[in-house]
Amino acid sequence: MSDSLPLFISADQLAEVAGAPNVQIVAVDAPADFASAHVPGARQLSMADFTVARPPVAGLLPMASVLEERLRKAGLRHDMHIVAYDRVGDGQAARLLYTLDAMGHASISLLDGGLAAWHHAGQPLEGGAVSPAPGDFRAQPQSMRIADKAWIAARLDDDDITLLDVRSPAEYAGTDVRSARGGHIPGAINLDWNRFKGPDGRLRPRAELKALLKAEGIDADQDVVNYCQSHVRSSYTYLVLRYLGYERVRGYPGAWSDWGNSADTPVVSGADPYGASTL
Repeated sequence: MSDSLPLFISADQLAEVAGAPNVQIVAVDAPADFASAHVPGARQLSMADFTVARPPVAGLLPMASVLEERLRKAGLRHDMHIVAYDRVGDGQAARLLYTLDAMGHASISLLDGGLAAWHHAGQPLEGGAVSPAPGDFRAQPQSMRIADKAWIAARLDDDDITLLDVRSPAEYAGTDVRSARGGHIPGAINLDWNRFKGPDGRLRPRAELKALLKAEGIDADQDVVNYCQSHVRSSYTYLVLRYLGYERVRGYPGAWSDWGNSADTPVVSGADPYGASTL
């Protein structure tokens, strides 16, 4: 049954497969919060288990060998369909799933709406810590899913690349500054990640998502590079694009904390994608 699971899964859909032998549920949660309440049978990971910070840059990918070791310790296996959730808006769980996809594990789903959606659906919760048996997760980096500063900088004039900045309009314009410099990468299109969600915090219907992307000029025939401040919000939009059938999708680990803290990258301020640029 897990072979047919969608990338975004409802609480009721997850409940139907929660006990399946080839499904693993992973909570991206602090250990204390996880122990207080989690989806029955879930394993626990923290953001620090699958991201690396090199201040002032955050949200980088660990080395494949390090990531493999940490995910195996949490019990993750290569032959499982992994369903992730969090309790803080789906971004952290999305970052885990982006990481899995970028490491060659494409059998993934996001619990749409996270732990709150599970609770509101009347599904059971359990408490306590868990000690899963070690897994055999395999990390096989997929270069076509990853963009870094050098890759982007070399393609700023490439008409076959779309840069999708999913931060708030204020961050994009440079009035909300969260790195050494504020603004955006030249040519980037701003589409706040919250616009992909409905009033209940869950993913909007497919037709609405397609219309939104079409209106903003996000073309499925181009490489679409998603970024935010540290590739949490943009991991969510990465999954949305994959859900809609976009094949050429990349994430930018480090994101604006990398680009905006570099002295040699061009930065644009204001609402115009190609506005006033500085180095």
